[in-house]
Amino acid sequence: MAKWTEDGRVCLVTGGTEGIGRAVCLELARQGWRVLFVGRDQRRAEGVLAELRAASAGVEHDFLRADLSLLSETARVADEIGRRSTRLDAVIFCAGILGTIPEWTEEGLERNFVLNYLSRHLLARLLLPSLLQAASGRLVLVANAGRYADTLDFDDLQQRRAKPGLAVAGRTQFANDLFAVDLAERLRGTALEVTCVYPGVTRTRIFQNARGLPWIARLVAPLVQCFVHSTESAARTPVFLAGDERARGTSGRFFGPRLKEIPVPDRALRPDRRGLLWDASTLLVRDYLKDAPLLEAPPSVGREAAPAPALAG
Repeated sequence: MAKWTEDGRVCLVTGGTEGIGRAVCLELARQGWRVLFVGRDQRRAEGVLAELRAASAGVEHDFLRADLSLLSETARVADEIGRRSTRLDAVIFCAGILGTIPEWTEEGLERNFVLNYLSRHLLARLLLPSLLQAASGRLVLVANAGRYADTLDFDDLQQRRAKPGLAVAGRTQFANDLFAVDLAERLRGTALEVTCVYPGVTRTRIFQNARGLPWIARLVAPLVQCFVHSTESAARTPVFLAGDERARGTSGRFFGPRLKEIPVPDRALRPDRRGLLWDASTLLVRDYLKDAPLLEAPPSVGREAAPAPALAG
């Protein structure tokens, strides 16, 4: 059983009440971290809190209830984190949904886009001051690193004219690719590292919770999940990137299961697409940014850095 001390590390995990997020929370607790986690289900959260307390001694883990498909809720979470912890060493974004039909929130924004990407953009920028104070801050985006094409339509980000299909979810995953590369470049020269992770097909409830999938996909999904990664296995890479000393120097890189590096596709390196997404996102979240750092645009893609250290093994 791990014991936390006042100088122990603190990590925020979104989507921490089930699936990969829950597994990430538990592994961090076993390693001695204090875990703050976000989710919507109070009942599930109580169960996770009990597991976290059993995994570590004397640690005041915390649950923050919020719907991250709403920017107002996302901004509230950022404020709440500042009140609950004087330090923040890492953030692991796990919250997300699979949807093939566009839906719109009460804020007038497309739900898949906000939950899978835009709330991450806002929360990351609001938490940057705290993360930059850490000796080795880490920001990890659990998404589908490098696996989706560029289907972002900057003239219709809220998909009012879009047709249903996999691109509804796929464009949000590609947005994570652009964001990971762009934010890493904007933070170059700091101690904060940004990485993007594809955890592999994992045994979670993502297909049961999916919006718009045909009935045959829902029928086959439980059978497929008998042969895929466990959540514990999927949690290994994001947990490693969030805290291990051997993960220094990985900023801007993509990783998959078992700590294996994934090549960053050329489409995610394009400064024009990254700049368009940053500017569009800034416009959408401007009412909530407050005193968040502006972060200058990187002059270039900046691939001059040394190759990432080999992590697999």
